[in-house]
Amino acid sequence: MKISVEKSCSVVFSRYKKESDNLNLKIYGNRIVSQKEIKFLGFKFDSKLNFNILVDKIKERCNNRLNIIKILSNKKWGLNQNTLGNLYKSLVGSILDNSFPCLNSFSENNIKKLQAIQNTAVRSILKLKYDTPSNIVHHEAFNKLKLLKVSNRLFELSERYVGTGLSHSTPLVERLVKEYKEGFESRYIEYPTPLCNCYLTISSFFPET
Repeated sequence: MKISVEKSCSVVFSRYKKESDNLNLKIYGNRIVSQKEIKFLGFKFDSKLNFNILVDKIKERCNNRLNIIKILSNKKWGLNQNTLGNLYKSLVGSILDNSFPCLNSFSENNIKKLQAIQNTAVRSILKLKYDTPSNIVHHEAFNKLKLLKVSNRLFELSERYVGTGLSHSTPLVERLVKEYKEGFESRYIEYPTPLCNCYLTISSFFPET
């Protein structure tokens, strides 16, 4: 197997404002192009690892499909709430679900952007007023459409992924959980991430022998 120089690039991942682009990495004597972002397995990774670019792309894709939900929510189509809810999960929810691996790196502001997408759909489906408080929208979404808040849904998917990986003894997942456990037990966690809670939950199902 030969690595394609033309398809290769380098990205310096750093939260600091000053970045070093002078790595001068080469393949077969050819210098690799340095970039500020890179797309890998459908995800765009920016040099700051804040995933702002990814979230904006998700918003764009979802908003295009939200228009379909808004149109079909019109009474003349005669679709009930359950059907519209399933359409939302298929057309829009599936896009949001796909972002769960990056959850730990999403800022609170980015999570709010994703939640706003779901809130817009729920208001259209349930015929709620535009100024309906968010807490009522979330309550109605769960009770009538079985929709969790976006942050809760992404956490659920993360927990399910890790749990399935451990139950099937997936080497990579086992290694990641082991390394995370060692770090988790050796330091004070002031701001727990979903994986912290996920580990604590899963460890109760898979106790050490």
